[in-house]
Amino acid sequence: MSLDLFKERLGNARREAGMTQAEPARRLGVTAQAVSKRERGNTYPDIELLDGIFKVLDCSPDYLFQYEKGAKSFAGQDSLERRAELERLMLKDSVALWFGYGLVEMFLEEQKNKFVSVHKMRREMAEKYGFCVPVIRFGDSLSCAPQEYKIFIYGREAASGTVYPSKRFAVNKKAEKEGDIEVIEPAWNLPGIWTDAAESENACDAMRFIMIHLEKCIMENLPSLFHCQMVADMVENVERKYPKVVQGVVPERVSLSFLKQVLLILLCKKHYAVNHMIRIIEVLDERPTVKKAAECVAAALGEAYSFSL
Repeated sequence: MSLDLFKERLGNARREAGMTQAEPARRLGVTAQAVSKRERGNTYPDIELLDGIFKVLDCSPDYLFQYEKGAKSFAGQDSLERRAELERLMLKDSVALWFGYGLVEMFLEEQKNKFVSVHKMRREMAEKYGFCVPVIRFGDSLSCAPQEYKIFIYGREAASGTVYPSKRFAVNKKAEKEGDIEVIEPAWNLPGIWTDAAESENACDAMRFIMIHLEKCIMENLPSLFHCQMVADMVENVERKYPKVVQGVVPERVSLSFLKQVLLILLCKKHYAVNHMIRIIEVLDERPTVKKAAECVAAALGEAYSFSL
């Protein structure tokens, strides 16, 4: 990977898109000065912002990093396979779930159903906490036992568990029938059984069991997962509908880094959902420190936004 001509290609891509430095800056959640410094070669963008740069400027990693010298557009030179390879080299998947061969059929069925369980989990988390969970990568792995799954955060194993697709899990139950399997579930360390009894009260299937564990793991590792690009996407959602709330405030007076720190305090320490971004941005425009800002936002939101873990 070469950075010798990165600044020239970055500037050329912006000009060919007909943008001033302020436009990509606004869409990426950075200042126009930051864009100017990158085009002069004084600084380089954080790796977490690269994907946003490719999308905003409609250019490929090949073009900016000079694997190829020709046309800049994705369609002209950047195959999906090559782009995926470059992204894997640059940055590990934020969340990945690997599973043993005994679970392949279950995940193929989930894929056939367009990952309905995963989308349900992401919707529930968006509604409960107020942010969108990153895309989750799935795959089978020989490192897993047949019925085992492992959750990875940026390539590091963060949690694991075992499920039985032909059974259902019932919490706080003891084995009563032949074939019942007593376990301690890994998310909350609660006792329960995997059972064939379909009538078991409050029992869940194996995929739902994994999604519950995945949600818990994401929340426990949120400081590692919650980056400025996610915050920028949240701000852009507000700006599309309420532009006057954002314009001139984020990132001009409230930086994405500052906003990210406040949101993490609210989510991880105070257990407040961050759905009400309009109110959050308005309060932050008036407060100087992260700790004080989080206190003021929590008071402004009220207990209605509090959640339990």
